[in-house]
Amino acid sequence: MIKKEWILQKALEQFNERGYSEVGVRELARMLEISPGNLSYHFSKKEDILIALLEQFSARNSSFYEHYLTLSPTNAHFLELMEKIFNSQYEYRGVYIGNQYVRTELQSQDRFDYQSIATKRASTFQKIFQGLDAAGQLRVNGEDIAFLVAHITLFGRFWISEATLFTKFPDKNKTIRHYLFLLAKQLSLFATEQGKKSIEEFSRGMS
Repeated sequence: MIKKEWILQKALEQFNERGYSEVGVRELARMLEISPGNLSYHFSKKEDILIALLEQFSARNSSFYEHYLTLSPTNAHFLELMEKIFNSQYEYRGVYIGNQYVRTELQSQDRFDYQSIATKRASTFQKIFQGLDAAGQLRVNGEDIAFLVAHITLFGRFWISEATLFTKFPDKNKTIRHYLFLLAKQLSLFATEQGKKSIEEFSRGMS
């Protein structure tokens, strides 16, 4: 029996390898060795597959944020959270929201409320940075927190686009380490001595 999860997994592989706009439904059915009718039984059109993958991606990331909020607030834990998020973005890069074809697709329908998700994520980052300040990991005021939220939002939204600008298949671990290093350097500008030690602890584990 054809499983929806199997279809989604194979579709994501194709979107990652070739790009969302380059993969058609009939072609996907041939690759899966099923009839277009069998595929449409589960997903009536390609956009349905896209929405299902984005929901999967969003739920996965939400679990990472929820887990972080159960931990003691340290810069190392924050960078561990971002490492998980970056890995997730890499694995879903073919349907990631930074993809221009995906953005165009979403703008034409109301089935995935990215604006609400983005607002919720920004609120969560604000809470995270406030917590790091209260724990003595960062020294930040309201303006600093607003800057860090804007920075992490921009950074998180577009790093994968830059990473794949010249090659579709950058080395995953090397690429993620590079962007985590840049993020750690930015964070260190606001870190206390205790917070800098926490960043160094994370960096040692990453190398």
